[in-house]
Amino acid sequence: MNDKIKDVSVSQRQIYILSLLSQNPKGYLAEEIRERLHRWDIDVTKRTILRDIDELSLNYGIGEEERAGKTYYYADKYTLQNVDFTIEDLASLAFAKEMLGTYAHLDMGQHAMALIDKIVANSASLNQLQFEKLCGHFRQAGADKRSVDTVDSQVEKQIQSAIDSQSKIQISYYSFSSDTSSQRVIHPYRLLLLDSFLCVEGYCELRKEVRRFRLSRIQDIRILDEHFAEQEQEPDTFLNLSGDKKEEIEFVFTGESIRYVKEFEANRASRLEEQSDGLHFYQTAAIAPDVIRWVRGFGPEVEVRKPEWLREQLLQEARTLAQRPS
Repeated sequence: MNDKIKDVSVSQRQIYILSLLSQNPKGYLAEEIRERLHRWDIDVTKRTILRDIDELSLNYGIGEEERAGKTYYYADKYTLQNVDFTIEDLASLAFAKEMLGTYAHLDMGQHAMALIDKIVANSASLNQLQFEKLCGHFRQAGADKRSVDTVDSQVEKQIQSAIDSQSKIQISYYSFSSDTSSQRVIHPYRLLLLDSFLCVEGYCELRKEVRRFRLSRIQDIRILDEHFAEQEQEPDTFLNLSGDKKEEIEFVFTGESIRYVKEFEANRASRLEEQSDGLHFYQTAAIAPDVIRWVRGFGPEVEVRKPEWLREQLLQEARTLAQRPS
């Protein structure tokens, strides 16, 4: 056993207890539960255990039985053997499984797909036959050609553990924009998906602000003994992953791009204004390569007003392109 007692949240401790009760149909005494938790380096009183069991019983099938003057606690396991899904239910499950296929490269994606299969497999046998037929009815266009990250499942699990226990992590992170690696201490708040890329969002002690980091670019990770309290703060990112320096952005869209930006890209701006010369797009954010690629995609229907360096860079690119022999 480790010398250091784990500092776990109430929800995590209750998950431990529920998992323990589910393993043994004969049940456990409160003192036995306390001893088991202590083996996992979780030190709590018998009173705390009984309070946790009371709270769990509000939402889960926690039973108790008196044997030889002692109270044993156990968790009922539920099955779906007597449940019959409608065609709409099964179609929804088949659709969800197909959509999850985008995230099959992630540990949580694989578990989510396996959970759907488990739900259907433990229901009526007719459901299973219908589900297999329906699975071929849905397909994501271009899913096979979509680029995905290679995410280390151990990194994913370590970050999930750190989020749950509110532990700081130290990472070695590769920056695509600078083509260098740096050591960062992060307060991991949550995992999130950005265009199918799994990222961790949290406070970066190096940059002194909330940032998003792709898990595939984390080269090394270590959970620290230090803990943090989450500060509710949204990162100022323009597209997916920002650069380092925030700048004022002003783009002017013309032609057909006006309708497109208003319909599909309005959420990227902090403010949109229609003026006589076009649609003005305002934002204050760090400019990463994905922002520049996004702007280039509009061709001559966008003018960069700010920042000046980006305006000059795109103008020089246009001059170079115009000088090339046809």
